[in-house]
Amino acid sequence: MNPSIREMVENQTVFGIAPEASVHEAAVLMTTHRVGALAVMRGTELIGIFTERDLVSRVVAPRLDPELTPVMRAMTEKPITIASDRTPCDALDLMHAHGFRHLPVVDGEQLIAMLSMRDIPTKYRFMREKWIEMRQGVEH
Repeated sequence: MNPSIREMVENQTVFGIAPEASVHEAAVLMTTHRVGALAVMRGTELIGIFTERDLVSRVVAPRLDPELTPVMRAMTEKPITIASDRTPCDALDLMHAHGFRHLPVVDGEQLIAMLSMRDIPTKYRFMREKWIEMRQGVEH
């Protein structure tokens, strides 16, 4: 039986940051807590996501000063989310379709977790690959 995402992330702590915080503060928070993404929050509202990829492509590559650059300048705005009652396979499909490795998990309007590709057990990734191979074989 496929567990829900809620079951996979039930003990996870979500790390968030204010949009006005510096990219340096975000990097320190990510390093301290060993996470690859932060929820960018305005109060209880998810307004963005800040990832390691954002740090590299939107701050380091253009040579912006991390101390002076606010997270809101480098974040991904209005991130796609997934409902907590969906399955890991649903999350994988969404992540692969859009090319990202972190996916905010919501319960209604409330952010409850940040699902990482590495949070999804290998068996689901393997099952998805086999399913795609099988489907492609049928189509050809």
